[in-house]
Amino acid sequence: MISASLPEVLKLWEEGDRFIEKKGLSCDEEIIFQTNVGRSYYQCQPHFWQCYWQGGVKEDYSIKLEVFGQTYTVVARASFEPINEYSTKSRYYKIFKRPGPGINLLYGYVVELEVKEIPGLSQPMILSDTCRDVFLPERIYGYGQVKDKREEGFIWDNFDRKIFIDKFYVTNQQVNEWHLQTGERNKINSDRKQWPLPALLNLKEQINYCSFYGKRILEAKLFDAATMQPSDLKNPTPDRIMRPQTPWQRDHSKSFLGMARINPDYQLTPLDCQLAQIQGCTQKYFTSDSATWMGMNYALGFYPEAFINNIEPQKNVKLSSEALPPHSEWHELGLRSEWKGIQDKENHGIAFRCYEEVSL
Repeated sequence: MISASLPEVLKLWEEGDRFIEKKGLSCDEEIIFQTNVGRSYYQCQPHFWQCYWQGGVKEDYSIKLEVFGQTYTVVARASFEPINEYSTKSRYYKIFKRPGPGINLLYGYVVELEVKEIPGLSQPMILSDTCRDVFLPERIYGYGQVKDKREEGFIWDNFDRKIFIDKFYVTNQQVNEWHLQTGERNKINSDRKQWPLPALLNLKEQINYCSFYGKRILEAKLFDAATMQPSDLKNPTPDRIMRPQTPWQRDHSKSFLGMARINPDYQLTPLDCQLAQIQGCTQKYFTSDSATWMGMNYALGFYPEAFINNIEPQKNVKLSSEALPPHSEWHELGLRSEWKGIQDKENHGIAFRCYEEVSL
């Protein structure tokens, strides 16, 4: 019976944003609805799951099933201990992480469902964060920029490699979960308005965070691969590797960033800010309008981003960000500078994301 409700359960988990009405959410002690946070934030979101089953999303939060003319009501159970750093209420989920390597799911969230009409019938299951990352297609890629377009530069390929890259920056909320599991509860950020924001960790902490989940900090060459759209998506082995200067326009001079270099009085449009959140734009988080050709977000603008760079180790940070004006020379793909690995509170923070290589 509960298995029959799985499609609706997964829809609630993976597409939680579709269940939010215009009035927003009414469970501020669990998750805060903010107009500057995109709906993607509520997908595969354990705090939304908690809010939903507490009745903070809609009055009738049950899942109805029709089986042989009879209606059954499936609901989640608050079977798990409270996380006092969040709330004293019992939880509708428990964070799960497998203690060692293996072929099964590494981490996720344990939930328990029951059927109201059948007392005593319940079933636990694990929900995984299927919304977090995106697959990098297998093909030949280029790294960085080349001084002469006739040059080939550094090229590489990921054939027979299954690489998945985080769509967004690692957030304060995700780092909170890491602190919970590593016993560092005193480091939890309790300001729910900051949960969707990028986590500003030092390089060593970034490495430890990604490693805890079996991942690594994104490499510079992977970032270029994810943001520089190939000229022919159908041909994974092209004779020539193109290196566009922006994710949406091959020629930088024809983009709004190029126009801003020519015209100092250029006025940013809402569409410009959706593509690259730079100085002069309103801050927004979890917007998918900036998605690249393969589905990763925040290619230019937004936050500076840290990388591991095994090709040019000193070039380990993307400086293009909301702190720089539209005419900045740093608003191009393939350009990087050096970061010493320590967050500077007086300057704009450095965000990061992880990637995972899966063996099939």
